[in-house]
Amino acid sequence: MNERHNRRLSGVVGAFLLLVSGGGIVLLGTGGLEEPIFLVQVALLGLAGVFDIVAATDTGLTDRWAWYRWSGAGNVLLGLSLPLGFAGSDSLLFLLLTVVGGVSLAAMGIDMLAFHGKYTRGERLDRNSS
Repeated sequence: MNERHNRRLSGVVGAFLLLVSGGGIVLLGTGGLEEPIFLVQVALLGLAGVFDIVAATDTGLTDRWAWYRWSGAGNVLLGLSLPLGFAGSDSLLFLLLTVVGGVSLAAMGIDMLAFHGKYTRGERLDRNSS
């Protein structure tokens, strides 16, 4: 039951990330895509959203790679995208805060990818698999 809840939550987060990345493109128009930092940030957010939606669904992709690994990869991409919003700005404090938050998200994602959630979840998520 906890796994189903986590997967549903992953799907909600993924849909939100896709809306945010699509909304950013709509609000700033295609001119915003000419800015390399914005383009990379939107691409990372969108890809993180796709990975989270894949984590929430039962497909051949989740048969090959466990759902929590897809979610972990999404966390890494989201963590990488966060500081890009303040890159090149004069707001060093906000850049540092988003770097700390991004590193935290990326670290949780790496735990899901490499260690099956052992350190962030307290137990390995692959414990029931054969």
